[in-house]
Amino acid sequence: MKSWIIVAVSLAGAVLSAGANAQDADLRAIFTAPIWIERSEEATSIPIGIRMDKLFIDAAINGETREFIFDTGSPTLITRDFADQLGLVTLAQNTGTDAHGARVTMDVAVAETLTLGGLTFSNVPVLIFDPSTLELGPCVFDGGVIGSEIFPGSVWRIDTANLSLTIASGAPPETPAVTAPLSDFGYPHAPIIDYRIGDLADRALFDTGSAEAVTLFTQVADALPVRPHLAAIREGRGIEGVSAGGASEVGDLLRFTLEELELGGVNIGPLDGTVRQMPPTLVGAGLLSRFVVTLDYVNGEFLLTERGTPEPRAPHAGFSISYENGEARVAQLFEGSPAAEAGLELGDHVTAIDGRSTRIGEDNPLCSAALWLADSFDPAAVRTLEVERRDGEVQIIEIANRPTRTR
Repeated sequence: MKSWIIVAVSLAGAVLSAGANAQDADLRAIFTAPIWIERSEEATSIPIGIRMDKLFIDAAINGETREFIFDTGSPTLITRDFADQLGLVTLAQNTGTDAHGARVTMDVAVAETLTLGGLTFSNVPVLIFDPSTLELGPCVFDGGVIGSEIFPGSVWRIDTANLSLTIASGAPPETPAVTAPLSDFGYPHAPIIDYRIGDLADRALFDTGSAEAVTLFTQVADALPVRPHLAAIREGRGIEGVSAGGASEVGDLLRFTLEELELGGVNIGPLDGTVRQMPPTLVGAGLLSRFVVTLDYVNGEFLLTERGTPEPRAPHAGFSISYENGEARVAQLFEGSPAAEAGLELGDHVTAIDGRSTRIGEDNPLCSAALWLADSFDPAAVRTLEVERRDGEVQIIEIANRPTRTR
C-alpha cells in the first residue's frame, strides 16, 4: 500500500455524535439499540481487496450486495444512491466532525440486515452519505463503508497476506506476538487500544482507513517524553488528506521514524509515521504489512501475529499528487526531498509524469487516472515531471539529476 498517494477518503475520527437538538433522544435510541447476530457457522471468511490504500469487502444490505470500504475507524455509511435504491427511511439527522474537524451532517437510518459471508447483523444504524460531494467520491465508493458498530460480540481477524477477513464467535487459534487491551466506549464501538512511547501512556484508535503504521496527534508528537523516540524527521507542507467534509487545510507536515511504540508491553517499533492536527493518535493499516491484526471484542484484546513474510514498504518519496478540480496537483512536499530540490513546488499542476499525461479527458477519465495514481504510480521511481505554474509557465523537472528546464 502506498501511503503517500492522497486520492482516497479517510474517515478516521469521523465518529458523529448527537448534537443538542430535539432529535437527541431518538438518536441515542437508534445508536444504542442492540444489534442482533445470526451465524450460520462459528467462523466465516470473506475476501479482501486492496485499492487506493483501502480495504474493500463485499457485503449485502437488506439482501442487496455491493462493494464497501472496510474501515475500523468509521461508522457504517451507505451512499445516498444505494440508500434510495433500498428505500431506507430517514429517522433523524446527525451532525458531527470529520477527521479534520469539519462539521458534517448526515441522515440516519436503520438497515434491517447487514450480511457478511455466513454472518447476518440485524437492526444496524447507518449514516447516509453522498459521495458526489467529494471530487473522487464516486471513484472510491460503491455501497459505502462497513464500520465498527457491528464489531461487538465477534472476533475480527484481518489478514492482508492472504487477503481475508475472518469473523468468529470465539478466540483465534494463533499464539499472538502482542496482546494489548482493547476498549469499547460505545457507538460506533471503534477499537481503542492502549499504547506507550517512553514515559507517555495514551490511547489510540486502530484505523484501517489510515494507510500509515502510526499517525501521532501533534500534541503527542511534541511531548517531551516522545521527542527522543522520533528519528529521521522530515518537515513539509500540504494537506493531511481528504475526509467526509473535504480536504484538510494546507499546513505543516511532519514525517519520521518512531523508534518505540509499545503495545501490551512489547515494542513493535521502528515504525514509519506522520502527524495529524486532530486527536486521537491512529495506529493504522500500515501494521498489516507486518502483522495479522485481530480485534477480539469477545475478550477485549487487540492481537498482533507476525506474518510469515512481511510486505516490504518503500520509503516515502517526499511528495504526493492528488486530483483537485480535475487537475493533478502536488498536495504534499517535504523539504530536502529530491523532488523539492529539483524545483517542484507545492500546488504545482502536474500535466505529465514520465511522459504520461495526467490531463482528464475522454481517453483518461478521472476515476481511471486516480486509480492509476494510487495503485500504479511509484513516486520514488519518477524521473520527469511536467508542471504548469500558475502564471502559465511550463517547466520540465528532472528529479533524477535535479536540474529544472523552462520552456
